[in-house]
Amino acid sequence: MNKRLEKGLVQAYASTTDFFNFAPFGLALRAAGHGFRSRILSFSSIPFSGPLKTLKEHLPPEIAIVKSLDGADISLERGYNVLIINGIHEGLGSNKITLSQLLRFINTKPPHLELVFSGSGLPPEILDKADLITEVHLSHQSNKKEATVEVITGEGKGKTTYCLGKALLASAAGIKAAIVQMIKAPKHYGEVQAIERLANIEIYSLGEGFIGRSGEGIGKKHVEAAQRAWEVWLRKLYSKKYGLLVLDEINIATHYGLVRPERVVEMLSQKPPGVELLLSGRYAHPDVMRAATTVIEMKEIKHPFRAGIKARKGIEF
Repeated sequence: MNKRLEKGLVQAYASTTDFFNFAPFGLALRAAGHGFRSRILSFSSIPFSGPLKTLKEHLPPEIAIVKSLDGADISLERGYNVLIINGIHEGLGSNKITLSQLLRFINTKPPHLELVFSGSGLPPEILDKADLITEVHLSHQSNKKEATVEVITGEGKGKTTYCLGKALLASAAGIKAAIVQMIKAPKHYGEVQAIERLANIEIYSLGEGFIGRSGEGIGKKHVEAAQRAWEVWLRKLYSKKYGLLVLDEINIATHYGLVRPERVVEMLSQKPPGVELLLSGRYAHPDVMRAATTVIEMKEIKHPFRAGIKARKGIEF
């Protein structure tokens, strides 16, 4: 392994339903941008994907996906920085992997390997050993069959990575995707560097940087940047060139008054048919959630920041 993470942790995304969580795939995309390699063992069917060979051809070379493999064949010493085990409930239910194997992965994990578990009904023995736990709640879903509007909100980790993962898989399946980031300033984030190498997906970081939870530090530059980002967003939306669009951090922008929530609701009512929208960020406005077809809440149960572990290159940025 040429590169090593500063510190590898154990993450757990515990879904309350069988709903598919794209966040681990977004994490792998971010890691790839910094040259870190990810291995994804998925026991769940992967949305958008056809034949696995075709999917692999459109992913960053740092990401390797394995489906329906016996868990006993997974080694922690194959030169990967991130090991993601997705759809654990299906793996355990089909006896393709056992709880003892999962616990052995944790107990024998090299110190610089990030280990990520995802699925519904994660065993408490895994949660007890995790450094980070996010509960993924599907709090609202309509019965409409047309292209959806998803709001991804909550205090927990995984909102942006959920959007990144879904956009990545959609683009790999031939659906043109774009991500507009309202708050993040243009920097060499992992997702930006990875996406620059890929076809069929674009990313635009158009903000002025971090805003504190109390709104401190908001100035004229943030207001102007948000307006520019909003205009770019509308051009992308009405161009009819995209099948999936992500407006990252829009919920934060509306919460702090950078974009009025009624403008967001109006935009959703005028959405062109056939395009799927993802609106992310904590503090989602109630009117925006009511206008969505799906609302996903990332609930923080445990976070390594509370233990003094700082954001890590390739994982958090």
